[in-house]
Amino acid sequence: MPSIFDEYQLHDLTLPNRIVMGPMTRAKATPEGVPTPIMATHYAQRASAGLIITEGTWPERRGQGYFDIPGIETQEQQDAWAKVTEAVHAKGGRIFLQMEHTGRVGHEVNSGGNTLCAPSDVPADFKIFSRDEGLIQMTTKLHVLSTEEVWEVIEKYGKAAERTKAAGFDGIELHGASGYLPHQFLSDTSNLRDDEFGGSPVKRTKFMIEVLKRLIEAWGDSHRIGVKISPGILYNGSVENEVEETYSALIEQLNELDLAYVAFQTPESLRSLSGMDNDDIANGAIWHRFPYEFIRERYNGTVIASGDLTRTLAQNALDAGKADLFVFGRAYMSNPDLVERMRNCWPLTPVDMGRGYGGGEEGYNDYPTWEEQQTEEHGKPVG
Repeated sequence: MPSIFDEYQLHDLTLPNRIVMGPMTRAKATPEGVPTPIMATHYAQRASAGLIITEGTWPERRGQGYFDIPGIETQEQQDAWAKVTEAVHAKGGRIFLQMEHTGRVGHEVNSGGNTLCAPSDVPADFKIFSRDEGLIQMTTKLHVLSTEEVWEVIEKYGKAAERTKAAGFDGIELHGASGYLPHQFLSDTSNLRDDEFGGSPVKRTKFMIEVLKRLIEAWGDSHRIGVKISPGILYNGSVENEVEETYSALIEQLNELDLAYVAFQTPESLRSLSGMDNDDIANGAIWHRFPYEFIRERYNGTVIASGDLTRTLAQNALDAGKADLFVFGRAYMSNPDLVERMRNCWPLTPVDMGRGYGGGEEGYNDYPTWEEQQTEEHGKPVG
């Protein structure tokens, strides 16, 4: 049986293992969305992952829902990202940029005073953090995109993709999950349009499909473009009543695009979703439930799973044929050598979430590897 530590051929890109460092918003960029040198250090520390997917990165300023998250709209941002990719590649890593337009999710205080845009005038009934005011209600002032403006946003994705490639990334993951703009177009409760981008499950998929086509055009290779989806997730005010109809129509079209992969986010944590105890989960019973079976049955290519994974859960999912690659998030915050720790069954360092967001290198780049811990504690490296 294959192991999560085995090589995986992602089309023309060879991954040394099946472990993916997932995207995590850490608020380490400048207020103008320029990546900082400590971000290059952070990603390079974790270059042993089979694949790194960066934090969500906005293609235009209106798509910046959170404070101090990076963009890929300007030359300055492109040049700063190039230093990140250079650092990762120097350590032998592979890195995709996650392109994230938050749409109605956010507040103008986080996006340079820009009015946020959305498919329809349906504000998100959810709260979000701001730098100066703390937790605040998401904006209720939305600009509803006209049909022409929707195409303009799609073009902004394309221009951002050109910068992404120029910055030296290995590919792009379109963030189509978590209640962000592509997800807003998919949902029958946030998309009330009656033009070519709304009115039926198939029409609601058009925005995401057209964005993906534009990313492929900009990159010149569909095998370097992936997409993340989250069928039925309740997050950032997202509600979907036609999940199966919408995502069946979407996945049928994703197959035609011949992408690098489809990644998915589970609606809830594995334990709350399953109602099972740890032994049942460890034995693999969870993988028979939505969305694992739903996506695997419909999508013909590489599937990336995420959601409260452990080494055992990931291996069981691989054994059961439910997914091919596996995302780890919080574990990567405090374990730069996560692959080595899991391979050797070394203990994981717990993350201090109180130091998880904003600020400088403390709680970001100061977590030691296992070997560094052993040297510090015992005066010699492990082994």
